[in-house]
Amino acid sequence: MLTNSDVIFMEDRNEHLLINYFDRTLEEREMREVEELIHTDLEVRKQWQYLQLAVEAVEYAALYDQVAAVRENFRTIQPVDVLQSSGNKNVRVFMRPFMRVAAAVLALIVGTVAYKYFSVSATHVYQKTFIAYSLTTTRGQAAITDIEQAYRIQNWNGVIAAANKSTLTDNKALFLAAMANLQLQQYAAANKLFEQVLSNNSQTGDDYFQDEAQFYLAMSNLADNHSVKAIALLQQIRADKNHLYHQQAMQIGKMDLQLLKIKANR
Repeated sequence: MLTNSDVIFMEDRNEHLLINYFDRTLEEREMREVEELIHTDLEVRKQWQYLQLAVEAVEYAALYDQVAAVRENFRTIQPVDVLQSSGNKNVRVFMRPFMRVAAAVLALIVGTVAYKYFSVSATHVYQKTFIAYSLTTTRGQAAITDIEQAYRIQNWNGVIAAANKSTLTDNKALFLAAMANLQLQQYAAANKLFEQVLSNNSQTGDDYFQDEAQFYLAMSNLADNHSVKAIALLQQIRADKNHLYHQQAMQIGKMDLQLLKIKANR
């Protein structure tokens, strides 16, 4: 049976390994071991998430000098020492100087982390990131459809009514109907239509309204508190510099995305 001392030692050992894993100072074998631990141990995975969050908070508060000092102090402890000292009761004494320095830095950023943690929500990120979609006129375009006309005057119910009278096979009609539902906070209906646009493109190999549907599907999921789905879409957009909404998605801080992910997995 594990004693309290054993549990504390294991937590300290894991924290030490995770920090070195983050800094990529471990050997390849040790990197693989830590990766496996993150994937298989829920508590270690939580420690890893909070370590990432702490680093984001430090960057957010611009405390680079303090962090550099902490890292330099900590690097004097080699990861192999911890791996090979599972039975050494003096390990905690050896680690205490680092923990005091780390605690001092953490005290400076805890206010920022607390504020961010309690203020950031899917709804908050949605409200900061959402931009209205404006329907542009294309030169040589055929007669404006009833759906387009209703959309231009922001008659959202009219858009949906016109869409219901059509076959809704065209991505443009699907997208505008989805946007109307989003504006009316009918998120489930909006999501279904946005996903239909993406499905159509997947089947045809086209990209007609692809970027628009992807971004606003992320927005709709945020508004509906489906953070995990929204984050997956936003990460795809952030990774694609040619995406129409790349800059808009990049305005969301990595710390905010990490907080949303942590909250969603609680």
